[in-house]
Amino acid sequence: MVMHINKIKTLRENLGYTQANLAEQSKLSIRTIQRLESGRSQPKGHTLKVLAKALMVEPIDLQVQNKERAIGTIQDQADLKLKLLNLSALCFIGIPFGNLIIPFVIWNKHRGLPLVNEVGRKILNFQILWTLATVLILVFSPFLQSFLSVKVSLMLILGLGAVVFNVFFIFKTARALMREDYDILPSKIQII
Repeated sequence: MVMHINKIKTLRENLGYTQANLAEQSKLSIRTIQRLESGRSQPKGHTLKVLAKALMVEPIDLQVQNKERAIGTIQDQADLKLKLLNLSALCFIGIPFGNLIIPFVIWNKHRGLPLVNEVGRKILNFQILWTLATVLILVFSPFLQSFLSVKVSLMLILGLGAVVFNVFFIFKTARALMREDYDILPSKIQII
């Protein structure tokens, strides 16, 4: 977005035009020039042609900036979807297997975005492995408790430990995603 704004403004200033001069040269209103430079609108059709002519560039030169803006928008969308996918894994607290179902639905819906597909798979693989490990821990903890003759409930302690571990992992991943660090969970086990 900033590149698009700077391009029009920079070209205008390089020609020594004020916004009023550019409006006069292009036969556009000053308000239109202000909207274009502020990023509130994009030049299209007739506006694109007359603006390019007034700035003495080809229309494609201004459209290239729009493509770069669109790429940035796609990146922002993928980043937002990844954050949502990761935080949705917290649903396991209130919904059994919510850490698998809801992130899977989000991932499946948006896996056309390469970043969501790649990093989303890593997040889902971890959640699948965590769920399997937690189920095994909970199933075998009563046997371990009787074998060790422990009076405290190992199922409760190990279950709470597993929950804390998963919440820690989700927030650690959220911090990495905030830093745009997508190299998380280099897992050798790929389930999906």
